[in-house]
Amino acid sequence: MKKVTIQDIAAEMGLSRNTVAKALNGGLVSPQTRHAVVQKAWQMGYTKLDENLVEEVKTTYRKANTGTILVLFNQMQSVFWTRVLAGISNAVNDEGYRMQLYVVNEKDKDGEEAGRLIAGDVKGIIFLSVFPPRFVKGIARKKLPMTFFNSPVNAQDYIKLGDVINVEGFYSMNNLTDYVIEHKGCTKFAYIGFAEGSRMIQARYLGFLNSCNKNHIRLDERMQFTRPANNTGFSYAMVEQVVANMAFIPEAVVCEDDDVAKHAALAILQRDSQAVKRVLITGFNNTLEADFFKKDILTVDVRIEEMGKRLVKSVLDKVKCPTMDNSFTTIATYPKI
Repeated sequence: MKKVTIQDIAAEMGLSRNTVAKALNGGLVSPQTRHAVVQKAWQMGYTKLDENLVEEVKTTYRKANTGTILVLFNQMQSVFWTRVLAGISNAVNDEGYRMQLYVVNEKDKDGEEAGRLIAGDVKGIIFLSVFPPRFVKGIARKKLPMTFFNSPVNAQDYIKLGDVINVEGFYSMNNLTDYVIEHKGCTKFAYIGFAEGSRMIQARYLGFLNSCNKNHIRLDERMQFTRPANNTGFSYAMVEQVVANMAFIPEAVVCEDDDVAKHAALAILQRDSQAVKRVLITGFNNTLEADFFKKDILTVDVRIEEMGKRLVKSVLDKVKCPTMDNSFTTIATYPKI
């Protein structure tokens, strides 16, 4: 393989050989030019790069702090969300910005309280939770680029205001349910998941229903738990109540995600310690801890950290090019069967 030379870097960047040489050897050039040249040299595989120079450029870049990306959120206790935030944080730092996380007060209906936090250096906003359109429209008055992870079932208001990114759920849940029916022989199902709570969870429920329909499985309506009592989400206490009140213990419990699947396993254990051994449980997101007692829960893998990075890319693309059209993006998922 031909070694990369200073002339090669100069030709690639449209600069003179002398400018590139100065940038790589501590000569008098602007910090922006030095950073660009060192970065390009590293990307091209230039072998004579001074490691101290690379570190200096990285430090300068970090200190530049192009601005802040605000992340609005309303729930915290989950491995899934921890990993999403890690992906966002890493991507934000790599781009020279800083991340500010704000947990929204549920009483802030119009976005006024959250809006007061939006300082002059905030360049874009990521919505990690599904907020009511009224709240979102309040934040939109700041006229900043916005990207939403997930959306209400009717996403019309969201799509008008920013990019929407979902993870694929219909086909992956359909495939997972097919496997449970065709390879595990299950015909008696319960479903636990807030199907009306968001477009993403609704897609998972519809994938489950599609599989049952094409396999001629008749579902018991008493065993379809698609709306939590608090109209927000299925906590352990709610899943425990659902399982305690089931007309019977089914052969399989299909859950909206791994958190609900874990709650279901624990609740079935409380109701019948023998039944939990034979009930097949499915989740979503691939976040179950290795030491969790129910090791045979089926799930769907989501590249969570990469998804966090995708959220950052979406909002920064709008920062750099405000006239871009809004997009609705669906990220691939991978059933683990």
